[in-house]
Amino acid sequence: MKSKTLLTLAICAVAASLFSGCSTQKTRTGRNNSFLGGLFVYNTGSYLPVSPNTIDVDATQFLGRVNPSGTQASFGWGLITAHDY
Repeated sequence: MKSKTLLTLAICAVAASLFSGCSTQKTRTGRNNSFLGGLFVYNTGSYLPVSPNTIDVDATQFLGRVNPSGTQASFGWGLITAHDY
């Protein structure tokens, strides 16, 4: 009985994530794209500091870019944030 309840809750959570849609907003600094209800957020031209409540990944250290683009990508509702600035 417990497994049926957990399976039903898991199916409802996945359905809510998939059917929540995506949104694109044009902001003053660039574009803000959000997919699956905020599960993945992609910002262009965003040079804002990263929140202290996230795991910060600096892509310029891995890629060695000289001219940063200001791109910021957030995964898992802000749990992990990768940025290029």
